[in-house]
Amino acid sequence: MTAKQLMDLLVGEKNLGKPTVDTCKHGDENRELRKVGVCLTATPDVLRAAADWGADLLITHECTYYDHFDAPRPDPVTAKKRELVASCPFTLWRFHDFIHSNEGRPDGIHVGFLESLGVPYRYDGSRFADLAVETTPRELAKRISEKLGVPHPRIAGDPDLPVRRVALYLGACGGSFDAFASDDAQLAIAGELCEWREVEPIRDAAQLGVPKALLLLGHAASEEPGMELLADGLRAHFPALDVRFFPCGPLVSYAE
Repeated sequence: MTAKQLMDLLVGEKNLGKPTVDTCKHGDENRELRKVGVCLTATPDVLRAAADWGADLLITHECTYYDHFDAPRPDPVTAKKRELVASCPFTLWRFHDFIHSNEGRPDGIHVGFLESLGVPYRYDGSRFADLAVETTPRELAKRISEKLGVPHPRIAGDPDLPVRRVALYLGACGGSFDAFASDDAQLAIAGELCEWREVEPIRDAAQLGVPKALLLLGHAASEEPGMELLADGLRAHFPALDVRFFPCGPLVSYAE
């Protein structure tokens, strides 16, 4: 199997009807595969680790050069990273738009996150999911911290609000946050949001008696479980391939 053949299988029959960023970013798309790496973000450390491991293909969810379309940027950091990518002996392929598309099957990033919680749920493939057991933002934050290794999940609104229905805004989905305000979901779980535009209304909601709350996890922490689930799926469906997930690690550190 080649890199292109594998990626074509992952895309399946989906047609987004628009240009996609899910393309080969480096290397030979016809490279024969033995070892496949999966990551959320191809950081320099991830790129080096995949090369040391002997990967033939590295599948990354996010852009490599700080622009959604990997457009050229005239800065020294981008230049050095391009040099590093050029030296990598494997094929680098992005898998973003199609794993998020729910045409014919649920958003894979959403499913990976929900599965990582270890809580029974009902999910119809939309942005909303219903938990089988009532919880609170505070309790869910503790579970996420334990299960996903997120050191400090942030809570906006009432931390003890009874919650069953949650809205998923994993990664960076602030542009569609209005759907949460108009739905009966009590809790939004997000990666990153604009504070003045999307988080301030949640604080006001608590002070006005509107049952809304928010958990902010950070972009990578909210989406990595979905890519790890992808790695598990590749391992199960293609036993001849050696598949490894490469975590990108925390984006920020915390002062003691």
